[in-house]
Amino acid sequence: MQPRSLIFGLILGCLPLYALEPVTAAKTPLAMGADPVRDKNFWLLSALERDARTREAIAADPVLKQLLDSKQQALRAADKACPATPTAAAECYAQPMRWPPAEIDQVSTALRALYAANPYLRFFTGTTLRRSGLYQKYQSNPGPDMLASAWQDCAQGINRMLDLYALGQKPRYAQIDSAAYDVKSAAFGRLIQTAASLVIEDRLPESKLFFQPSLDFALEVLRLHRRDEAGRHEPLDLGENRAALARIRTIPWAKYPWTVIVVPGSGTESVSVRMSPAGRMRCELAAKRYLDHKAPLILVSGGYVHPNQTPWAEAIEMKRLLVEELHIPAGAILIDPHARHTTTNLRNAARLMYRYGIPFGKPALITTDEFQSASIESPVFTARCKLELGYVPHRVIKRVSRFDLEFLPLTDSLQADNTEPLDP
Repeated sequence: MQPRSLIFGLILGCLPLYALEPVTAAKTPLAMGADPVRDKNFWLLSALERDARTREAIAADPVLKQLLDSKQQALRAADKACPATPTAAAECYAQPMRWPPAEIDQVSTALRALYAANPYLRFFTGTTLRRSGLYQKYQSNPGPDMLASAWQDCAQGINRMLDLYALGQKPRYAQIDSAAYDVKSAAFGRLIQTAASLVIEDRLPESKLFFQPSLDFALEVLRLHRRDEAGRHEPLDLGENRAALARIRTIPWAKYPWTVIVVPGSGTESVSVRMSPAGRMRCELAAKRYLDHKAPLILVSGGYVHPNQTPWAEAIEMKRLLVEELHIPAGAILIDPHARHTTTNLRNAARLMYRYGIPFGKPALITTDEFQSASIESPVFTARCKLELGYVPHRVIKRVSRFDLEFLPLTDSLQADNTEPLDP
């Protein structure tokens, strides 16, 4: 061990188990690797793979190593049995890759023990994991509890992905989020057999961590259905949002009544139509407010939603309209090309505002048509947010006009959603 590493290890070893817990979510764009779908859905697992010290500790743990061996053997056994009945192949492959409650609890117990024994895992949890913000609802928990809860979210996320795209369960919004294939068809059975073979041949020999066989298989299943929406246009801070992000640090916020004009998207009824009339009118309303110096930024939100598997993202098309036809500078426009519902329009807007350093305590504006605006203001929408997200991502302060609501974003929005793989 090098002297510097030895000193670092001694310092970590002397830290109390909960010394690092006051750390809060970082106000910087979330770092992602080469596979943003993997990172956004299973950020803890990706971070463990990237952190050499914790990766080594987890790979060496006898309980977790036994689980790795078990999952590898289960997938190989499935590959021998499942091709015999193609119409049942999806279930045959997917069931052993799910995480039953007993195994989830087994991993949780092992991670808690490893947290107590390993200073590097404690440091990882107290810094990397907490600063991600993706497990925001566990921020007040002690380190081992937060680590275990984050793992449980990931395990349930793997199960959810397999339930929806291999086992045929219906998503909450089946019209826009459903599987591309009949998972009980022989054709899909052959596809999933090929996906499993790919994981067995290319990934299993390299797998060192207990979760990798299930995770790799679940992501391959998602790809079969062309459901990579969560990763499209990422990283936003280096692409579509780069110009506006560079400008944010120079904005004199005190000169504006609001920080951002948030514009929820509106889908179309046909793949031949890039933008709906409602989306166009909402952009026109936002452009007028920007030109009247009501806020220094417009944030348009909406993903690849309507109709199902559309090639057009609402936010991309709104930005195009704002720049090309309404003459708003690109450096004044932020986009969220992932939201699939009004609830997540506001949640994702809050996330971007927090991570990009937009003042969280200064009000922002939601600008949309009067019908959607009335809906957002209603108790029914608040109840829907609580039901679908588990929290309300914003607080409406007052109505400014028939088209505008003043609101504050809330940090609960940072919490990743393990039930929605297309926009977690």
